[in-house]
Order: sequence, then structure tokens, then C-alpha cells
Amino acid sequence: MPELPEVETVTRQLAKVIIGKKIQKIEVLKVKSWHGDVRALEGSVVRKISRRAKMIRFHFDKKMNVLIHLKMSGQLIYVEGQKRVGGGHPSADWVNALPSSHTRVIFTFSDGTHLFFNDQRIFGWMKVMSDEEVEKEFAKLGPDITDPKITVEYLAERFTKRNIPVKQLIMDSAIIAGVGNIYACDALNLARISPKRPAKTLSRKELQTLLKSMRTVIDLGIKLGGATVHGKYVHVSGLSGSYQNVLRVYNKKGESCPNCGHAIQKITLGGRGTFYCSHCQK
Repeated sequence: MPELPEVETVTRQLAKVIIGKKIQKIEVLKVKSWHGDVRALEGSVVRKISRRAKMIRFHFDKKMNVLIHLKMSGQLIYVEGQKRVGGGHPSADWVNALPSSHTRVIFTFSDGTHLFFNDQRIFGWMKVMSDEEVEKEFAKLGPDITDPKITVEYLAERFTKRNIPVKQLIMDSAIIAGVGNIYACDALNLARISPKRPAKTLSRKELQTLLKSMRTVIDLGIKLGGATVHGKYVHVSGLSGSYQNVLRVYNKKGESCPNCGHAIQKITLGGRGTFYCSHCQK
């Protein structure tokens, strides 16, 4: 699943090429993937592209928006001749002819360029929303991990009475938005905190360390353009990131912990594969 650094990277890449373009036509190839009236946007100009949590927001005229969630397998690929910009879940659609059998929505701009929303598993979506509707959607989320609103005091208030494993709590988007599985595993390893620890047992000092570690791995992920964990597509220019080259523990079962050298283990927490070192993460 594309996580915050991957979604931030897609947002930044698309902002370079789509802002200022006018929509000529929107084709919905899969009804499940689109919510709203396409006619409300035809002729509108993309004024801004932003991100909140793992969602991408296209801002249009007349306080209209398209809110996008890539979910597990979504992609946004802008095509202009031989040039491709965007990203999301790595697959053959990054390099093959588009539209493909996975293309769900096509934006055609007035200059003849296209934006393809591909989604193999059809969990992602695009929603036409007013500014007010977007704000209601965002109100369901906690602050982004990159937001200064998240402080040690903020975490302490929400951890004190929670008995669930700390990894599950930091991945709860109603508490902290944007910490997905890859970065949660790596942040907890960097902080030397077991993902199994009940959240309420963390001391104030440990919360401070964890907050710093979460921001460190997220910032690094953004700097490196996110992670492309499917090896076949890691070298696709303009689309793939390189955080996979500096992963600490995620997907490294049996390899050496970067902290202490002991073998990394894999367990399941909250239905998610969780990688950690039982020797140094307490």
C-alpha cells in the first residue's frame, strides 16, 4: 500500500505537471472507483494539488475538489507523449501501454495530455467534493505525523489509558495520520521500543524518542521518494522511490538488526505483518 511518503511524492510530482491544466473530459471506466458527477468538473482548471494523510486533493474552481485515496494498489500516472509522471503501487502499469485493464478513470486535459487512475484491486477511490465536504472528511483524522500539533503532550494524552500495542495505536489514523506499516516498524526499531508494548506503559521519555523516530523515518521516506518494495520496478525513472534501500527492519525477517545485530523477527499484530528485534526493542 502506498504510504505517506509515497503519496507525498506522487502529490509533488503531479503538482509540477498538472496545475493550471483544464479538464476536457473525464471517463469513468469503473463505477465503483468514482463518486460524483463528472460534468461538475469538465472545463475546470486544476488550481492546486495537496495531500492530507494518505489522500491526494485536486483543488478546482468554484470550491470543488477531487479527493483521491490510492488504498492498496492505486496509481496516478500522468502521460504526455513518452513522458510519465506519478506513482503509487508499483506494477507493470508503470511502464506498459495505458489505458490498461486496471485503468478505472481517465482525465483528458485540453492540451491532449492524460492522467490515468489505475487500481488493480479496486479498493481506491476518487470523490468529487466541495470544500466543506473535504473538511468534514479530514475532521475524522488526527493530525499528520509531520504536523507540529503532534507533541509529546498530545501523545501522552492519548496513550495513557490505552492498553493496545503501541504499533497499532501509532497506525490509527484517528490518532496520528500517515504512519503506515513500513514506517511504523522502522520507527519502533529506531526508538528501540517493542511493537507489542501496551501503549500506556511508555514513559514520557520513550514517547519523546518515539515521536522523533517516527518523524525521522517519515522525513527520510519523503526525501527518498518513498519505498518501491517490488524489485522489478525499483529502477523506473520518475516513478519509483528508494527508501527500500535503507529499510531498517520491514520485510527483513532473519536479517541483522541495525541496532544490535540480532536476527529480526516477524509477528502479526492487528492483522499486519510486523518486523522487529526482540533483543533490543523492549
